[in-house]
Amino acid sequence: MINKKWVTQQVVARGPLWVGTALKYVPKPISSFGLGRQLNWFFRQELQQGELDFLAGKTVKVEVPDVSYQFYLEMQQSRFKVSSELASEDVVFRANSQYLLQLITQQADPDTLFFRRKLALLGDTELALSIKNLLDSIELNKRLPKSLVRVLTQLATAVPAMEKGHLAEKPG
Repeated sequence: MINKKWVTQQVVARGPLWVGTALKYVPKPISSFGLGRQLNWFFRQELQQGELDFLAGKTVKVEVPDVSYQFYLEMQQSRFKVSSELASEDVVFRANSQYLLQLITQQADPDTLFFRRKLALLGDTELALSIKNLLDSIELNKRLPKSLVRVLTQLATAVPAMEKGHLAEKPG
């Protein structure tokens, strides 16, 4: 019988390595284009309603160190543009993938991650606070299929046990 808890912990523990390895082989323009399309789809309501206008003329650098991935996010003509290289940024948003997963699924709030030094917000403080508040307000279950939200939440729930070293037994 498959030990679901063990499988979940393996995905959380080894997932960043798998994703990081895969990203090395995807050309940056392709990953930037795909990420941009997904972000525009995910935030379509906020973009249409002008709720993200505070990002106009600003550049956000997102760094995910454990998968060796970074990208720059700009808003142009009420749409996100993602690129792999820019000269400067207004704010840097940095966290490992497991903490981003916790943030996205609201298993941890941005303030907790920030004060535990799991989330770094550097640069324009007002812009960083606006981004943090936006992320804190998103309800995944209204945007993504319930089955995907359930899987993401299950993975995010495994992060604290991984941090403390409480691993499920390997299936025998």
